[in-house]
Amino acid sequence: MNATEIIIVIASLAAVHVAGAFGSRRGRADFLLAERSMSLPMLVATLVATWYGAVLASGEFVMRYGVVFILCFGIPYYLIAIIYARWLSGRIRSGMAASIPEQIGRVHGPAARQLAATLLLVITVPASYQLMLGYVIVHITGLPLPLAIVFGTVISISYVAIGGLRSDVYANVVQVILMYAGMFVLTAAAIYYSLSVGVTAPPDSPLFDVPGRLGWAGIAGWWVIAMQTFVDPTIYVRTASASSASVARKAILWSVVCWVIFDVLQLLSGLAAAQYIAPAEISTSYLALSDVVLPPWGRGLILAGVIAAVSSTLNGYALASATTIADDVLPSLIPERAASSSRYRMGLLMTAVVGAVIAIAIPSIIDLIFSAASIVVSALLLPTLLSHTRHGPRFTTSIVSVMVVPATVSALASLAQHGQPALVGIGTSLLLHCAIWIKGSYRR
Repeated sequence: MNATEIIIVIASLAAVHVAGAFGSRRGRADFLLAERSMSLPMLVATLVATWYGAVLASGEFVMRYGVVFILCFGIPYYLIAIIYARWLSGRIRSGMAASIPEQIGRVHGPAARQLAATLLLVITVPASYQLMLGYVIVHITGLPLPLAIVFGTVISISYVAIGGLRSDVYANVVQVILMYAGMFVLTAAAIYYSLSVGVTAPPDSPLFDVPGRLGWAGIAGWWVIAMQTFVDPTIYVRTASASSASVARKAILWSVVCWVIFDVLQLLSGLAAAQYIAPAEISTSYLALSDVVLPPWGRGLILAGVIAAVSSTLNGYALASATTIADDVLPSLIPERAASSSRYRMGLLMTAVVGAVIAIAIPSIIDLIFSAASIVVSALLLPTLLSHTRHGPRFTTSIVSVMVVPATVSALASLAQHGQPALVGIGTSLLLHCAIWIKGSYRR
């Protein structure tokens, strides 16, 4: 890195931390839900920033599979988010539960709440985002990956530990600006570079085939993974923190518009990266592409944007994980009279350490995301959705089984390297729910 890149990256980090510190002045009053007062612009900013932590995974995916990226990381998420906004957001905001485990506990009891909390820790421990941030720091500094993971984690969660959700949201406003500015500049530079070297048409490449190497079954698996949106604790807590149900619904719908724009930029940049960078650089594809097509100031901007995207989601999941630990794990170890903020900060420390260990042990971003999401979606999707309906209590007596069995089946399928553990797990969950429903109807 030259002086220009260093200055831009340091300035962007300073701006993010200043915003986070500013938010922390009010965030201490309500560490988790920011007093349920989030406005529409703030909610859009935090939903967009938090949802795009897998920016390097997106580049890796495009380089592997090409344009089917939109069919896996784009369209299913847009559709599910629209359903979430129209059907679920109002129920979450009016239901007043602060988390998914609390919501399940209200319907099915404390045992179900504890199990749901344990399962959610599988996806809320931010190992994949700690790994991505580690890769970025390695790219910048040349540090060993384990040390880079630890360093990035400490820098990232520092302001969240002070002010909780409101601190995170204020930082997200700066981060979302950096994300879009960096990706727009990278995409525009990649297109200009392609034209300047004479590339005027898409290359004859499998990357432009549909369904491509992934196949329709593989695409279907990612559609199931997209259902994680329904059980994603970062979206849940932001929906619950809205100033009203109407604000929550509008914020999610506007976020979908923003997601479409960002996904198009990611796809175009990823396709360019597949042409101009070596396969060995697949884990840092956007950064490697910036080295080819951008001047120093542009490389600094894309670095700042990638760091902002990864860090924002790392913080969102770390906060969600810390909340689960503080509300459902630590109360049995720390007296209730202890300050709740102390429990949340202890939860942050625990999730940061566990996430770092996992990231060091499994250095594949795609594998981390796919395996963890398969297990949790299989176990919690139907119980969570049904808990918001009058039919939820039908499954109370069997709730442990309908969560444990699908999670176990999905985990075993993943260990056996079955191509679609998510499909196997969600299929098992659907069969169990149908069987219990039929049995209950017969008894009546």
